[in-house]
Amino acid sequence: MNKLNTIRFLALSSALALALTGCANQGGAQSSSAAQSAQGSQSKEADVVTYRVATEGAYAPFNYVGADGSPDGYDIAVAKAVDELIPEIQFEYQAVEWSSIFAGLEAEKYDLIVSQAAKTPEREEKYLFGDTAYTWGIGAIAYKTGRTDIKSMDDLAGKTVTVGVGSSNANIIETWNAAHGNVVNVTYGDGDISKALLDVQEGRVDATLVSPVTAGLIVKEQGLDVEFALRNDDTVKPVYWLFNQNEDGKYLKPLVDKALQTLLDNGTLAELSNTYLGEDYSTQEAVQARIN
Repeated sequence: MNKLNTIRFLALSSALALALTGCANQGGAQSSSAAQSAQGSQSKEADVVTYRVATEGAYAPFNYVGADGSPDGYDIAVAKAVDELIPEIQFEYQAVEWSSIFAGLEAEKYDLIVSQAAKTPEREEKYLFGDTAYTWGIGAIAYKTGRTDIKSMDDLAGKTVTVGVGSSNANIIETWNAAHGNVVNVTYGDGDISKALLDVQEGRVDATLVSPVTAGLIVKEQGLDVEFALRNDDTVKPVYWLFNQNEDGKYLKPLVDKALQTLLDNGTLAELSNTYLGEDYSTQEAVQARIN
């Protein structure tokens, strides 16, 4: 090989070596980038915090346990819609007996309650309520079909009324009763509205206080001889999510309020209400229009 050819050979070899080194470096950079991307994805997933949502699971169509054993109903459908709007959190759902649901929140067995829990002064002292209502309702008195002596709260004087222990309806009848000389005989059940309505039909009690949505569905499904009168002492009331009064609750509340407002503004709450409740209970105006 002459000198010129030797120089050409050496130059070609050097160029080839540089090219191979560049490819190796490029491949290494790609591998490093892929690894970093995978690591970032894992970090993002790790940043998603799970919060435990308690619901009664026995207050259809607002909340109930579905065929697959998981909580379902309007409350859960709304919670899932909220969950989708807040990427940094995810919810898991637990069905909890009403008689122990607040004690469980205080014990931090779960982080929030989505279960048609009415706002009362006593609860406001212990828990953190949201600011954006996700449903509006009005109460009713359930009595046996054909009775003409029960049309208002005043008519309950001298009669026996059953309510769930610790429920908002228990608070309502206790407050009303105290203001009217304790003229109503109040008995307490476990919160199962089907049992209460059956007690009304069978004459074991004269009446019970109910949500017309929930009780109406049960009466229709079970063919009970029960009618309703909207309570003359009641007004359309908002219902909110309820959080623990700790750092988790204070963190969750504004996120949930914002998400609920979005669902209200874009019509999702109305759509879910119509699907699960049969009517639009997402705003005060929608409910009031049907009462009048």
